[in-house]
Amino acid sequence: MSAGDMTLALRLRSFEHASGCAPRGGEPSERMWWAVLPRLAAAAVTFKVGLQGATSGVHVAGSFQGWDPAATALQDADLDGIYETTLDIPAGWYEFKFINGSTWDEAEYVPAGCSEIETGRGNRYISVADAEDQEYHVCFGACSPCAELAKCKELNCPAGFALKAAALESVSDSEADCCEAIGNDLAGLVVRSAGWSDGNRAEFWLNGALLYATGDRGMTVVELLPDSTVKMTKTFDTYADSSGLEAYLPTVAAGNVLMLAAADEASAAFSPEAKSLVAEFGASQIQLLSYRSSYAFIGRKTDGNPETLAEVLLPEGGGHAVAVARISVAVQETPTCDMGGAAPPMSGTLEAGGNLLLEDCRYKVWQFPDAGASCVSGSWVVATGSSNALLTWNTLLMILAPAQAGEMRSGRFGGAHLLDAVVEDGVIIHYNTVRSSLSACIQSSADGGANETECRQAYAEALAEAPAPGPRRTRLTMFLSFFWARTATALGLVEASQAWATAEVFMLVQVVAWYVVCNGIKFNGCPRKNLLEVSEDDAIDMFRGEMGAVLDLLAPFCGPGGRAGVRGCGIATNSWSSPGATLLATFERFNNEITQAMAPRKTATFRYLDIFALGASMPEETLSGHGSQILQLWTWQALLGTFCTSPPTGQLVRFEGPLCWRAASTDIETCKSYSQYQGTSLWQCMNSVLCEMKVEDAETTEMTTTSLPLVFEPVDGGEDRACRGENAGDNRAEYYTVISATLENCKQSCLDNEACVGVEYSSNRCELWTRPNGIGSSIALASFLCLRLADRAASTTTTASTTTLDLSVLFEPVDGGSGHACRGAAASDNRPEYYYVISGIYGLYDCQDACVQAETCVGIEYSTGRCEVWTREQGIQASIALAGYTCLSYAGAARRLAEEFVQRGHFLSKAGK
Repeated sequence: MSAGDMTLALRLRSFEHASGCAPRGGEPSERMWWAVLPRLAAAAVTFKVGLQGATSGVHVAGSFQGWDPAATALQDADLDGIYETTLDIPAGWYEFKFINGSTWDEAEYVPAGCSEIETGRGNRYISVADAEDQEYHVCFGACSPCAELAKCKELNCPAGFALKAAALESVSDSEADCCEAIGNDLAGLVVRSAGWSDGNRAEFWLNGALLYATGDRGMTVVELLPDSTVKMTKTFDTYADSSGLEAYLPTVAAGNVLMLAAADEASAAFSPEAKSLVAEFGASQIQLLSYRSSYAFIGRKTDGNPETLAEVLLPEGGGHAVAVARISVAVQETPTCDMGGAAPPMSGTLEAGGNLLLEDCRYKVWQFPDAGASCVSGSWVVATGSSNALLTWNTLLMILAPAQAGEMRSGRFGGAHLLDAVVEDGVIIHYNTVRSSLSACIQSSADGGANETECRQAYAEALAEAPAPGPRRTRLTMFLSFFWARTATALGLVEASQAWATAEVFMLVQVVAWYVVCNGIKFNGCPRKNLLEVSEDDAIDMFRGEMGAVLDLLAPFCGPGGRAGVRGCGIATNSWSSPGATLLATFERFNNEITQAMAPRKTATFRYLDIFALGASMPEETLSGHGSQILQLWTWQALLGTFCTSPPTGQLVRFEGPLCWRAASTDIETCKSYSQYQGTSLWQCMNSVLCEMKVEDAETTEMTTTSLPLVFEPVDGGEDRACRGENAGDNRAEYYTVISATLENCKQSCLDNEACVGVEYSSNRCELWTRPNGIGSSIALASFLCLRLADRAASTTTTASTTTLDLSVLFEPVDGGSGHACRGAAASDNRPEYYYVISGIYGLYDCQDACVQAETCVGIEYSTGRCEVWTREQGIQASIALAGYTCLSYAGAARRLAEEFVQRGHFLSKAGK
């Protein structure tokens, strides 16, 4: 080394120490000065980094090139997701980082296992020998190439299976290698945790079904009863305070299983007391919980020693912590609920797959349409109430006539005072309404309509048009009864009907909501103006008096020898909703009036039905105070149990249909036959497409590696593609049916269905596509698979299309969008008040739609299961690189375009699932 070279090196080293001006992000250690030594024996060093998803450019920056984050680019010439460059570097020691972008804010976080520790700055390092070429190959943010990373622990096993504990570190991603069947006496548990730098996620799985997932900050808890039923899920923000967790943990009963997972940052305020309480369940590594750790735990507190089932703690940058365990479950058939009493059981818990467990029993279930139709054949089912009673009526109509379930019919979701239908052999043979335009029936007083006599006559004339009863005919009549007086009118009309005098009657009465709508909400559209003006106490008094008078009429009607004395009547509380503490208390007051009024009156045929409690058993299945089809179908199983005489067929069920679950109902486009009408709401939409409730047969689940005949072909490559119809925005609900199945069973179900043209599959969710013109397109969507059934692919035809606006055109990617998390004015600006979080969102489109529906939305941040709707007045002005996240802005111009498009009668369409 010449004297000049040595002097320059020493000056650089001295400057670094004296000025504190080491470059951002990489922040080299004292070895930086070696980088200026004479390049007498350079070596060719190839840098390779695996990176999945979109990127705005991959770079490497280090002490060998001046720590410039934008100067040295890597290329992926063969599009295999591995970016690389080869540099001539002199012998020496160097530090560096890979960057997903061109700024230090987008630099990777390097795990402790492959970063230098002398400075604590977390840089990668490499030692270059004289003239010795070498290769440095890793996955972005990891210590190994992507192909060598453990894949089993990230695999979601199909229903009835769980991850093998011994295979967690395997690089295989095969279900056969990673998953094992769970016997009837076992529950397979999987807990995944990812701190902020490792994906920010907490997941809990049971036998291949996702129990709960969140990205909320802190420690998330899922508590299981000894029979593996979920008792409680809650996230405690232990970054800020652990007092809530400290208060909760002592309440967990001995024998219950405790599962914990950290997300974001969970350690800052995790007190020694909270750690000691967790240790009582067998945890030991909880004492070492540190900043942004990934922590997963499964344990159980017993009367003796605590039982550690699984515990994994990883430092920030260490990847996902995955805990796997098996627990024994006592196998015993749950008793069947006694539905013959005066107050059948209605309160329980909706399990992950949709089965309903009451407090100590299960309903016996009628299979529709066969057993269910036989149960109600020859009878007259009458309902009175408002919109929720109308949905219950509508659900029975759909399941008795499934082939006509999607037909547009007037009054199905409002706009009629009276609806009257007759079904025979699965076909609607009669459908009649009295429209809301009949002013005489507007319920403006305590006595009923503006002219109740005229209204009664109009009803009688409409009811007289029904065909005669028959042994295979079922009549369904809905009286829109905002207030109790209209129920009295319905009672008189049914009792006076001679044409249907031989048919057995069942009557469901649910009259509560509009007393609250008028008096509690002060809705200007309330037809009884006096209810808007009186106090809540006065409204309760009015409700009590009006209800009591009608219940006195119903008692003999529903009693032995009465018109409904065989099948009976059900007097129901209001449907469950979560409108806020004040309004909820008002609903509970009115419901309590029904409970008290029925206490001395209820009998085996004049029943008290707590539908509010049934809805509270599945709170996620309600939208704007209206139940999903899951809730409506379970309501009918409860009702059938009270008045049916034909035998039910089982206890456990599965649901098939695109809009069964509330979470699936985020897009008006899924029910186009109704969305074309102005004012259609999502709660109407989610009840307009048939959902089938099918009784499960007891089956032995087996894992098989045998492939089906090669008759399926990938659409646009198949992997990471979601199926679409004519184009990327064409994803109508009528194109497919959703079932729960493994991939092989999904394919087999398609082969067994003559109308099936292909499948879309993801994590045990199978779409059986039956679109006549086949699967014509697809979109890119991670973890989805789109396959076309080759020998049934339909020929392409030209069809008329409705003008749609793809939601994706309204959003602009921030710094590339994919692989980025949103920030405010700068990369470090992430205040909680900038956004609100919607959990349980499993599609980018659904997150976009939530933004479009929010008046103050300026953009979104999306990661699987979590949607941040940003409302920061100045908008989203920055982002950080974060795998698995997408940041999109929604500008004012986009909002105006969306509003104008909808005002013109067009539709917003899906860009993704």
